[in-house]
Amino acid sequence: MIYYPRSEMQGASRSRTVGGLLGVAALAAVVVTLALVQLRTRGTDVVPGISIADHRAQARIEDRPAPAFTLPALDGSGTISLAGFRGEVVVLNFWASWCGPCRAEAPHLQATWEEYRSRGVRFLGVNYRDDRAAARAYEDEFGITYPSVFDPSGQLAFSYELIGLPTTFVIAPDGRLVYKFTGKIDRAILARALDDVLSGEVA
Repeated sequence: MIYYPRSEMQGASRSRTVGGLLGVAALAAVVVTLALVQLRTRGTDVVPGISIADHRAQARIEDRPAPAFTLPALDGSGTISLAGFRGEVVVLNFWASWCGPCRAEAPHLQATWEEYRSRGVRFLGVNYRDDRAAARAYEDEFGITYPSVFDPSGQLAFSYELIGLPTTFVIAPDGRLVYKFTGKIDRAILARALDDVLSGEVA
């Protein structure tokens, strides 16, 4: 029988322990990576949870059908269905009264709505996980005159693959999402996108 000095035995034990820990860490990294891949199988914007996008809107070209929905009108007047806007250019804005960047962009959205409504553009807000009274007060504060739907569960945000608030989509008359803006938008950015869609440059 061969006897090893105690120091060598302790060193070997430490090596095995370190090796085991490294193996566990490597396995955990693989599991996390696979989970992230699964979360992103429908596109780079699918992530768990929605954050505040406190930056200037970042545009992305989309080309997919806008998910259909029918939700209660925020003002309690009934329900609103996206299908009712078919054949028109639609600006769909996800917002909440507790969202700072949403408050910053609200005057720009209202001004753009007032400018483009005569050209057949429709605006529709989606109030995300909010208190109805607080959301109505927000509309009064900023003089918002276009309608919003009330989505306290936030499920529609995941159908539209949001990663942050505010997010604004431009929907073509045929029901396709053609632009996505994550972050606070201003009149110039949105007007440029609407002009592109109205002129047929984005088909």
